[in-house]
Amino acid sequence: MNFRIILVVFVIVAFAIGFGSLNLLSEQNVSLEEAYNAGNLKITQKTPAGTVPHEVDIANNGSDPVNVQKGYILNSDTSQNLVIAKDEVIAPGNNVTVLAYCIEPDQKAVPGSALKVSGQAPQMVQDIISSSNPQDPTDALNTQIKIWVLLNGEDFNLYQGESLYLIKKQDLSSTNMRENISAAKVEIMTLFNLTSEQFMSLSNNSSLINSTSINSQNWFDQLIIWIQSSFG
Repeated sequence: MNFRIILVVFVIVAFAIGFGSLNLLSEQNVSLEEAYNAGNLKITQKTPAGTVPHEVDIANNGSDPVNVQKGYILNSDTSQNLVIAKDEVIAPGNNVTVLAYCIEPDQKAVPGSALKVSGQAPQMVQDIISSSNPQDPTDALNTQIKIWVLLNGEDFNLYQGESLYLIKKQDLSSTNMRENISAAKVEIMTLFNLTSEQFMSLSNNSSLINSTSINSQNWFDQLIIWIQSSFG
């Protein structure tokens, strides 16, 4: 009996030590934004225009592990702006390929371009990403189109930038693409319980969404509150 008690106590203590060690290691991780602001990250666009999802190389040159969280925006002066699609942890001295969706259908990704961390995407974009599977080609394409429709409306130009290259790479006709856009609009309205009027108000005020900083989330959230209060 005493032996069993001792054994149980030993197991409990061992578990507590192990769990505490994991928590300590987790607390030593730094966020993507912290690591970037400290100058410890090199972030590079890997894939060409039309890729869904895009691949980004993030090298951690710091001494702490870095938590890469989906929903963070990566901006570039020479390439497509992106939003991270999947959580990752990068060990010190290592680099990881991170999946990301593009934000602007009229711009195109340029491999080798430097990217910078620019805060979190609007909450609605994060919600769409959270329910997606970027490793499934069909789901990734659907998610990419929903992000474009949400941030740019349904009438964006199909014949320039990333949207043109996507159509070519996916071997889609313009008719197929318009059908996908219409379906994405319906999915967005269903997901966020929006009427047609609310969706149109959202699209017409898309210029308020500045995707280059975390402040864009505040503008976007305020816009949604205004739409909901205006239409009930």
